[in-house]
Amino acid sequence: MSTKKDGFFSLVPDDSPHEVEGDREVMLPGMSLEILATRKIHLRKWNLENLIDPYWRLYCPVEGSAVVTYKENDFTLEPGNIYLIPPRTMFSSQNPEPFSKWYVHFVLGRSDLLSVPGIYSQPVDDIASQYLDTLAKAGGEPYNWESALLVIYSLTKLPNEAWTDQTLDRRVEKAMEFLQSNLSRKINADDAARAAGVSVRNLNHLFRSQVRMAPMSVLLNYRLDRACHLLRHTDQSIEQVAENCGFPNRYYFSRMLKQHRGISPAAYRKGQLY
Repeated sequence: MSTKKDGFFSLVPDDSPHEVEGDREVMLPGMSLEILATRKIHLRKWNLENLIDPYWRLYCPVEGSAVVTYKENDFTLEPGNIYLIPPRTMFSSQNPEPFSKWYVHFVLGRSDLLSVPGIYSQPVDDIASQYLDTLAKAGGEPYNWESALLVIYSLTKLPNEAWTDQTLDRRVEKAMEFLQSNLSRKINADDAARAAGVSVRNLNHLFRSQVRMAPMSVLLNYRLDRACHLLRHTDQSIEQVAENCGFPNRYYFSRMLKQHRGISPAAYRKGQLY
């Protein structure tokens, strides 16, 4: 972010019929928030075994308690607290007694890659309590703004260690935007490098140093993330999901999901959502 004016610049091409000119004073990166599901549920059983999902989970217990296990450490989920679990955090859960909670599933676009797996807790303060009260009365039409407010506020309370301190090179961001926007197409590292304006060799170096993965590994993760979302939140067939996410057929898709997420498409679709 810069608070210093960058000097004169034009926001439109020279041959555009529009005229927009000025001085850039502050420039912040874009971000996205997609709420996948918001529910209040009462659970008699909540036994998850090494679950790993491509989206965030926000849990807010209402009654009873449950235990979430992450890296052999047990975290007791209790009323009066909000718990955030970033994407690709593998955890298990059990509830020794009936358990009621609010939960929200959401994604943050490319910002998800900057999150650090773990279980992060924070108390329900007066502001969060107001959002929860409003959420309990919400009809969800036309949009569930109440869910977004609770999520955004909770994200602002996360500790610094929940995020990497890595600032992505703009060329990496361009390549990631290209990959994420072309999941259903047959693309390769040459295409991503061209979109970023660098050589394939330079792009591979940038990705490995900043994202710790090769561009095509990032693409595969994006495709698997999108496929998991479609399996859980749409009625598309496995064949349709494979096609929409750029896999040549359902068999290759099944092999990749089993190899990288440890589960078949059918089993993932039938799995717990909570």
